[in-house]
Amino acid sequence: MKTILLAIGFWGSFAAATDLPYLDGEFRCTDTDTADRYIMNFSIDVKSFGGREFCKPEADMKKLLNDLTIIEQGQFAEGSNPLIRGMISGSNYFSWMASQTRGVQRGNDIPFATAYNSFGYFTMQDGWTKLSTLGRVGTVLHEARHTAGYRHIPCTHGPYMNSSVAGCDTSYDYGGSHAVEMEYYARVTVQGTNFHPVYKSMARLMAMARANFTFNTPILRQREALLALDKTNSTPVLFTAGKRVVRDASTQTGVLKRTSAGASLFDGMKAFALELYQRTGMPTTIADSYSYFKLLERDTQPMKDLEEFDVANKRYLVAIKVDNSFANYDFPGGDWKAFQASHVDVARTATTLIDGSRGFFLISKDQHIYPYLADRQMVGPALQGNWPTNLNAVAFDENQKVLTLTSDGQILDAQGRPWAASADTQWSQMVN
Repeated sequence: MKTILLAIGFWGSFAAATDLPYLDGEFRCTDTDTADRYIMNFSIDVKSFGGREFCKPEADMKKLLNDLTIIEQGQFAEGSNPLIRGMISGSNYFSWMASQTRGVQRGNDIPFATAYNSFGYFTMQDGWTKLSTLGRVGTVLHEARHTAGYRHIPCTHGPYMNSSVAGCDTSYDYGGSHAVEMEYYARVTVQGTNFHPVYKSMARLMAMARANFTFNTPILRQREALLALDKTNSTPVLFTAGKRVVRDASTQTGVLKRTSAGASLFDGMKAFALELYQRTGMPTTIADSYSYFKLLERDTQPMKDLEEFDVANKRYLVAIKVDNSFANYDFPGGDWKAFQASHVDVARTATTLIDGSRGFFLISKDQHIYPYLADRQMVGPALQGNWPTNLNAVAFDENQKVLTLTSDGQILDAQGRPWAASADTQWSQMVN
């Protein structure tokens, strides 16, 4: 898939004392008067949320109160941006939400859904409770737009392509639920004045990820870049538009992965998003709640590998367990397909081969290369030629020329010469 590389805002390095919290554990107890006002304004079925719990951050009721606090207290400056169309006024989110909400309850009758709107009555599913504050706020704004009659249609690309699930909007101009949600993320990033810097970064990443597949007519220009990690300090460096751009290092380690939000580090249990679009000057730890690596939060067992990739216009997510069994994620069904045993003892995976072939490839411990046939959820026969023992990764420069990363940290061009743009540094990983 081609990652969208477009910065849509700036933010400072440190949070101000007046910034809204972004973690549930950082919110104060909601005072009774405010809680009762929210309950009345939104006709909240308190019992379904577990009762009147206004303090414990893990309580579903408190999570909803936190979401409404962010919506009511978020502040925005004036300004312009192509993604901010005024579908909802920045000063009007809370009152607009109240006008579009006839009731809110907690349920789980559609386990694979995050939430749904039935004639203005919102049902928040289990998936909603697992989201970040930003993800939950985006969800309730999204559902509120449905009250006015905006509906989704089948997707022409992405994970729901060729399925009966109506999960996309025709375009941003339609002004549907995806667009209202996207406008909020853009507004937080570009015009937000009292949001925590991490919340603003999360909004940027969420906008990038969702713009990647939720609109049948693309809303941002797609551009592919090369990302490499400095072997000395794991600092991410983007090679894009003829420039070498240093990004913030993560406090986490893992395998560098290409995702719909940009890139993440995957450690087998969790994934951590890299902020590729702006720099804060400090190490970051941002759980990946934007690409489909977020599904790792549902599993308690480690994965040997996970890959999110496209074949033509169809998006796939494939998991490989420690025992080498594998499965596709069934997006319309909301769960993994049945895991199948594999004859390949997977040592590593790749999305690009030396000959320029793209896809998803399993590399065995004896260096054989097996293509993964995503449309059939099966491993194909071994290809001719083995994966070189001194090869760490293969990727493309911005002119679509093949580059290779060797085990000694050099990035080489197709002629085997050190790639000029990277020749003064040793690298540990790279990906497009």
